[in-house]
Amino acid sequence: MLHTTQASWKSEIFQVTVGFLPDWAQTGALGLLVLAVLASWGVKLRRRLAHRRAVRSGQPVHAAAPYGQGRGADYLGAYAPRTGPDDTTA
Repeated sequence: MLHTTQASWKSEIFQVTVGFLPDWAQTGALGLLVLAVLASWGVKLRRRLAHRRAVRSGQPVHAAAPYGQGRGADYLGAYAPRTGPDDTTA
């Protein structure tokens, strides 16, 4: 007895959605989907490489805000909390 696997609900929805399109549009939709997946992989890879370069070059990297996201206090200007040895708030 052969055991066949059933398609997941995601693939079923995708097949039904693409099934309504004409043949020429199905090819375009599949191409756009593949392009979107490859673009997201490319962005993730680019961010990961930039993060590695920053760590290797000794630049400070915030663990809570990876890949170049700064802290809110970095943009407060004169209102930013003081940090360092001359901090006299106590």
